Amino acid sequence: MTRMMTRLRGSRSLERMSVVCLCAALMSCTEATPQPPQMPTPMPTPITGMVSAQPGELIFSNVVVCPTTSTCPDGLQSLTVTNTGTDSATITGWTFTGLNPSEFEVITPAALPVTVEPGAALTVQVHLKGQKSSSAGVFKASLNAVGTAFSPVGLSGLRANSMEGTNEPPMGQIADALGIKMNVGWPGLESSTTTFPLGDEVINPMFVKAGSGTVSMTPVARYSPDGATPFGYFTLSGTAAVRQTVGTLVAGQYQTLNPAVSGSTTFDPGTAAFGTYIDPQAYGYKFTYTKDSLNEGKTAHAVRVYPFKDSSGVAVANAYLLAFEPSVNGDYQDAVFVIRNVKPAP
Repeated sequence: MTRMMTRLRGSRSLERMSVVCLCAALMSCTEATPQPPQMPTPMPTPITGMVSAQPGELIFSNVVVCPTTSTCPDGLQSLTVTNTGTDSATITGWTFTGLNPSEFEVITPAALPVTVEPGAALTVQVHLKGQKSSSAGVFKASLNAVGTAFSPVGLSGLRANSMEGTNEPPMGQIADALGIKMNVGWPGLESSTTTFPLGDEVINPMFVKAGSGTVSMTPVARYSPDGATPFGYFTLSGTAAVRQTVGTLVAGQYQTLNPAVSGSTTFDPGTAAFGTYIDPQAYGYKFTYTKDSLNEGKTAHAVRVYPFKDSSGVAVANAYLLAFEPSVNGDYQDAVFVIRNVKPAP
């Protein structure tokens, strides 16, 4: 009997403890801080289709102030966006990222969204802004499309103060805008025309072909007076130059990067040693050669030769940058070429 009473009292104690715990739990729930309702996670912009852009990089040039008497570079470049997928691609917007995104704008197509069907292409015009409120210098960014799979397009722009004279950009800025990581040898616009080599310059007036095929001589900058400027290569007959015209920097294409050319940019000199020249007809004398002894103008060392380097500063095999100075101020950007498939002549 006594054991039964003990078990009964123990059972009632357990019941009382359970009630106390339940009450404590209810009070805790009642006093807890109410939680705000959870907002639904926003859905990402749907991606449709897939497009690719060519070229993968655009290089621009223009000026802060364009004189009314000049034809200034407009700072416009075009790329072709092609739908390489099997579904329609709808572009809902354009964004710019990188160092200077506010310096660029897309002006064509003006209306968005725009849909590109599979296999179709769209021409996009991009602009390096140029206005009196802008500043001179080198500007870089990337162009991105919103709403479709898209590989960013690199943008690099060079904006000069104005046209010609001290308004021109220095050679260091030209190399930077072109994506050439090199030391030109002086920081500002002008340098000495009697001190050489400077920076990464090498003394290399004559070349030979480095391999089979042709040699290319591509103009990448021209900051000179206007006028047609033939260019080409020469061989030597004794001490005299035997010239072969390759192409011409056309009139109207001056104070700009990547000037237009009539004629060709490639030639085959065979096995002969050769140098290069320009015929700057806007100046008072003709023919500027890579070989100093041939120059009859006011500047004997009229061409600086640099190993061509990529954007990482790595020298590209069998490629050089040629910087011409037909005048006397030593800016060495009157005509700038990249020559490939060459090596120094013995």
